Amino acid sequence: MSQVFLALFTAHLLGDFIFQTQWMVERKRHHSVMALHVAAVTTTSYILLGAFEWRILLIIASTHLAVDAIKVHCLKDSLAPFVGDQLVHVAILVGLAYYFPRAAEASWWVTSLGAEKVKWYSAVLSCVAGAVLCVPAGGSLIGKLIEPFADEIRDDEIKGLMRGGQYIGWLERSLVMMFILIDQPTSIGFLIAAKSILRFGEIKDTSQRKVAEYIIIGTFLSFGWAILVAVLTQRTIKHWIS
Repeated sequence: MSQVFLALFTAHLLGDFIFQTQWMVERKRHHSVMALHVAAVTTTSYILLGAFEWRILLIIASTHLAVDAIKVHCLKDSLAPFVGDQLVHVAILVGLAYYFPRAAEASWWVTSLGAEKVKWYSAVLSCVAGAVLCVPAGGSLIGKLIEPFADEIRDDEIKGLMRGGQYIGWLERSLVMMFILIDQPTSIGFLIAAKSILRFGEIKDTSQRKVAEYIIIGTFLSFGWAILVAVLTQRTIKHWIS
């Protein structure tokens, strides 16, 4: 059951946050773009599961299409719909893993790698899922969490490189995850100190208090999310290969 869920969950994360580009997100109301996204999720699920279980693939395709269509056409692009959308998808995957617990037993991964080595495949999937959840998915979540605060700041107060803040967030969460996975969590302190020094010029002016608080909130959310996901990923990997 856990192997089935891991494969489907990793495929979902890859489909939603890696294979779905910003161009696709902006044009998701078009039927062709929506179909392309659903096809990517379904195909990735088939590949990572390693077995053509048509019932699972049909349910994934139909439910993903329905949930995303409701979100795109009926809901706003804000925090609550985003979280609700992801929770519904995950709940469906849990249900599939419960009702089809042996779907991965006859997969080509088991056949080609063998029962002993397939645990390393599960460990790799855990690492991939953790990385996607930590970096791009975390960026989307944090962006929606701090969106109300960004509305309080004038555009000219937070101007910088185009998508510079996004790339900084990706880099810092990637480093935090790497430090935890290699059992060097104390290095996170040096990362926080380095970012504080580099950001000092932006937040030292008392007239820019809103910007300072905005940066601090975003930083704490980013580091907190990265630590949480990294710890869960580390434990999941150890579960498979210990």
